[in-house]
Amino acid sequence: MQKVNKIRNICVAGAAAVAVLLPCVLFADAAFTAWLGARAAWLLLPSSFGVPFAFPRLGPAAVGQPPWHVATELLAVLVLTAVTAWWTRRALHRRPGAGSARFLLSVWAAVLLGLVAADVLRASADALAAGAGPVALFASALAGALGGLLWGACAGWVCAVPVVVVRRAAAGAEARAAAGT
Repeated sequence: MQKVNKIRNICVAGAAAVAVLLPCVLFADAAFTAWLGARAAWLLLPSSFGVPFAFPRLGPAAVGQPPWHVATELLAVLVLTAVTAWWTRRALHRRPGAGSARFLLSVWAAVLLGLVAADVLRASADALAAGAGPVALFASALAGALGGLLWGACAGWVCAVPVVVVRRAAAGAEARAAAGT
């Protein structure tokens, strides 16, 4: 039974990693970001101050982007997925019997922490590319952390809900298998 729980926990953590990849692909689409900017222009306001916009982009490189920028975006996606999967697996290990609401909040926190880490990386890379000094680098990293915190608080639940559904389905399948044996 212990081995089944470990496999289920790894599958749910993998589902959390995949759930955060979907918005990364969505925000890489120029048509979607143009549509979103036209309907909710206030979402673009923090970007005018140099804060990274939304989720890191995972998609074809935009024409005219320098290679370091594309590499930074890919690294930020990797950081986001790794932190989200790690925190989700940690939550499953610490409280295996947590209810759906508590687990939803744990996954939401995982996405929030992942976005904060990814946006600190993205903002710091932009500041370094601009030749900023140490104070400006720190201010840029702080702005990235605040931007990641806001986007994670507003959009993290979109990634958390499917992970809770996967966890409930896995627990239901496990319960049916235990009852059948």
